[in-house]
Amino acid sequence: MTVSELHRPDVADPARPPLLPEHPRRMGPVTRLLVLRTVAVVVVVQAIGIALVVSGGRARAAGLSLALPGGGFLYTAAPIAFVLTWVAISVALVLWWGMSVHWGIPLVWLASAVASALWATGPRLGIDRGTTWGWAIPVVYVLAAAAIGSLVFTFEARFRRKRAKVTELNEYLATATLPEPARPLRTPNAMDAELLRWAYELTMQPVDEFRGFEWGEQFHGGTVVRYQLNYLGWALAPYAVNYVPNAPRQIELALRNLVIKQTDLRVWRYWRTLNLIGNLDANPDPLVRDNIMFSGFTGDQINLYEAATGSTLFDEPGSLTFVWEDGRTFAYDHHSWMEAVQRNFDKSRLTFFPCEPGWAFAACNTIGAQALLGHDRLHGTTMWSDLEPRWRTALEEEYLLPDGNYANIRSTHTGLSWDTGETPGGEYFTTGSHGFADVAPDLALRGRMLQLRGAPEKMAGLATMVRDGELTLELPEEWERNRARQTAVNAWTKLIAGARMVGQGELAEAALRAADRQCATGEVWPERPLRVGVSNLALHMLVRWSTPMDNATLNLRGWVPPVGPVLDEVPWPQVLVTVARSSDGETLDLVLRPGPTPSDAPVALGFVALRPATSYRLLDGTEVLAECTASAEGTAEVTIPVSGVRTLRLVPVDGAAS
Repeated sequence: MTVSELHRPDVADPARPPLLPEHPRRMGPVTRLLVLRTVAVVVVVQAIGIALVVSGGRARAAGLSLALPGGGFLYTAAPIAFVLTWVAISVALVLWWGMSVHWGIPLVWLASAVASALWATGPRLGIDRGTTWGWAIPVVYVLAAAAIGSLVFTFEARFRRKRAKVTELNEYLATATLPEPARPLRTPNAMDAELLRWAYELTMQPVDEFRGFEWGEQFHGGTVVRYQLNYLGWALAPYAVNYVPNAPRQIELALRNLVIKQTDLRVWRYWRTLNLIGNLDANPDPLVRDNIMFSGFTGDQINLYEAATGSTLFDEPGSLTFVWEDGRTFAYDHHSWMEAVQRNFDKSRLTFFPCEPGWAFAACNTIGAQALLGHDRLHGTTMWSDLEPRWRTALEEEYLLPDGNYANIRSTHTGLSWDTGETPGGEYFTTGSHGFADVAPDLALRGRMLQLRGAPEKMAGLATMVRDGELTLELPEEWERNRARQTAVNAWTKLIAGARMVGQGELAEAALRAADRQCATGEVWPERPLRVGVSNLALHMLVRWSTPMDNATLNLRGWVPPVGPVLDEVPWPQVLVTVARSSDGETLDLVLRPGPTPSDAPVALGFVALRPATSYRLLDGTEVLAECTASAEGTAEVTIPVSGVRTLRLVPVDGAAS
């Protein structure tokens, strides 16, 4: 029985999370093979280096540079060249991570061997030609041994430190309980309306325009537009199902445009560069190889669009077509898109496949798993169920650390993993935008329990600061990832999410109001209502609006048509619908606000899914604003002014029919 089978909820108590392995491996089987291959290459290089050092002459300088990059320059009395070699190694390391330049370090290493050999009989600065420093030979080998020893020691020390916690953590997992999360049915406030208005104006501009987005380098970080599109789609999907399920027209267009914008060449052009550098492959198709940071993320975005709105627009062949600079087209739809994701999973030895070439992230591969699961729910396929056992094995055997954290990244070339600065310590207890809640609910429970150790007590302490629903607190600002600005929104987002996770609903609502007070700008699109960048604003909206239904629940549920009357036609940008819900399947509760370009004249509202030939009244409190009678098809129209916030209810008139 595999590790993943031992910890499946169907062979354990489903009310408790799976325990951590008592005797964890230092690395999984695939990772071990990759690391051993890397070690074998280093051993061969060192053996060649020793042979060259023994042979003497120019070869000795080359051999010392194979023992340690640039080591031959110390031997040939060129310390500046030695330092410059390590500057080049550092740059190559950054490019390895940032641009998938996997050949950068080997190239610098080899070049230093060749250059130091050529330098052996060359001129010196201030000393005789051909001078060598014999003391450099033992120094080079000491430095090489120290570098390797430091790497091994760091890995082993971290492993032992984490392994020592296993017994204590398993006792906690076996006995502790956490409060149920708070999932209130909220009524949107004025800031919710401002955020929704901003999101609509941003997304409903022509699909080839990106005014209000943040543009910069498209490989990493907060200026990557594809992530801004993803996060906005993830934020609007829960708004659609929690707030306006019975008025889908406006939000469907916003969600649709966010997906279509992903096919704009300016958004996905980056992949040709990464593919060429990292894979030595000139194919610009962004889905056919690697690139789960695009295919998995946007696949998940497409699922949530369909699950939230019921639209099957992207199921049509060619509905998602990429056009390259030379006119080549790569035509996909929802189905073929997800088939491309599935193929990449299937052909990867690690199962997890790369974001950037050579770098497989646990987070990206969790979001890719979410995308397959969502497609299965919507279309009855078995992509996720076919992959799930192998995916869980990769997660639990290749990425799981002894203390229940998961490694952020793994090099698919070397098997190495380290802290890249993207997540605290380069690891996390849960990952993906759903925190495993849909693809692995048992692991989600374990991760939640480990993540929230001590959090209920801390949040309870904060909750004592709430007076009459208000939290008198300001949080410190911190730099955003792209270093463009400092903001307190990220800290508030974490506090709101944490309060909800431990059942402190009142604290979460008070924190929302406090965040609005501290961070509001009073600005409208193309500026932002809160003082924060687009990506982090979208993530704030995602947390803000993910109640009572979050995206994990939506992904598992799939599309469910709304029950009761539906507000179908509403003029935009004259009117903004912030609430449209039916609690009983007969009436419709609405909150309407003036849109970006409000109208002084009355506006027409069109309803569908009414009881045929039934009379209805549109009420503002007890005042009857309008009356109508549904057609045989269940449609009707009323005209009312929307000069301010209107809280309305559409109700059938019992016994009235025409």
